[in-house]
Amino acid sequence: MAVMAMIFIVILTIGWNNKLNKIIGAAGLVLILGGIRFQINDNSYLAGFYGKAYLIEGVVAEEPDVRSDKTLLTLDKLIIESKPLNVKLLLTTQRYPEYEYGDKLKFRGKITEPKDGRAGEFSYKNYLSRFGVEGLVYYPSVLEAEPGFGSLLKTSLLGVKHNFLSGISSILSEPQNSLLAGILVGLRRGIPEDLLNDFNTTGTTHIIALSGFNITIIAAGLDFLLLHYFGRRLSFILSLIAIALFVVLTGASASVVRAGIMGILGLLALNIGRLYAINNALAFTAAAMIFINPKILHFDVGFHLSFLALLGIVYLNPVIEKYLTLVPLIVRPYLAATISAQVFTIPVLLYNFDRLSLIAPIANILVLPVVPPLMLFGFLSGTVALISEVIALPLVWLSWLMLTYIIKVTEWLASIPLASFTVSDFHIIGVVIYYLCLLSLLVIYYNEDILKKVRLVWMPTQKNT
Repeated sequence: MAVMAMIFIVILTIGWNNKLNKIIGAAGLVLILGGIRFQINDNSYLAGFYGKAYLIEGVVAEEPDVRSDKTLLTLDKLIIESKPLNVKLLLTTQRYPEYEYGDKLKFRGKITEPKDGRAGEFSYKNYLSRFGVEGLVYYPSVLEAEPGFGSLLKTSLLGVKHNFLSGISSILSEPQNSLLAGILVGLRRGIPEDLLNDFNTTGTTHIIALSGFNITIIAAGLDFLLLHYFGRRLSFILSLIAIALFVVLTGASASVVRAGIMGILGLLALNIGRLYAINNALAFTAAAMIFINPKILHFDVGFHLSFLALLGIVYLNPVIEKYLTLVPLIVRPYLAATISAQVFTIPVLLYNFDRLSLIAPIANILVLPVVPPLMLFGFLSGTVALISEVIALPLVWLSWLMLTYIIKVTEWLASIPLASFTVSDFHIIGVVIYYLCLLSLLVIYYNEDILKKVRLVWMPTQKNT
């Protein structure tokens, strides 16, 4: 690594007057520094504790993940046998007694190392490392539980979220209730398994996933609707406020904040319409996120998909919209954004999940236009229901109709033969070739000189008569 650093320093020094050499040298140094940063961040603090039982203290650092038969708790501020450690543990406990964010637990349990998958397999260890979790404790013996050790701000935000969800559950039946909770706050636990499979088959899972692409589509829809009643600037500002409220409503976890930032950038790209005004901001945001947590670059598929989807919206969306003049205006932005995002994310989806949805474009055209008004009426329904369920009834009825429409359309499209199919063993080489071809086409399109030369090559020569 030291030799590589010297090479890039030489390139940077000797070729200072050459723009390409400066970029290569600087990028090489950043790459090396990133590798060092990753190695520092990858050091395990629990290597000497695996396989043994200890007396441990820790604070519940995230909202408990409550399942049907168990609860998962993420603990930080650990003290193991009187030794403080800057690391997190994931506890699996019984459903009862219940624990909350900010509870300080004192327990005895055996620390287990997360399973590391072989090449090409899912690695639970890498998955947890994104969140700083390095160890597992299954069903510990909890000796003490004392509340009040969490952040006051986060406690308040989670309180708002819980009150809102209770308002929704009091006015809607299943599965509409669980689906609305999934769309509004990303809570997928109550959604039936067969309905989740239908969303996967139709390529519409993103409407119940807290991703930058999802928030961008929702914000773009709200911006489009508000544009008919307000000016462009005011509708844009109101859409940004909607994203901020969405982040607050979901508890403002790190992943949600990241999705909110990416969603704001996507909305900027759609409104500004100038590449130079957004590409630097997009690159800076991605670099800042990776600097804060370098493991998301390697282990976080959600980050890859969000970033690639936004790249598609920034660079490919303007191209596609030019060819959708025959598509009705009300669905055109959704169709263009969906196609752009899918073109940029298909290889990563195939490489990680081995599934390709052929019905996704049609499904998104039918479903996405309903999502922004559903979020609006769903949000109002849950809020008003906290005051009076009777007053909320008209809003609830409208929300129920839209939720039922999404469920029925998704189930119907998923039942079509060959709606999706499995693509096994999609190799990393295929991913690289795909993106090289895509990059080449975009460079040709945006570089008018190159495009003119390509047209001249393919232009038939005129014969002398």
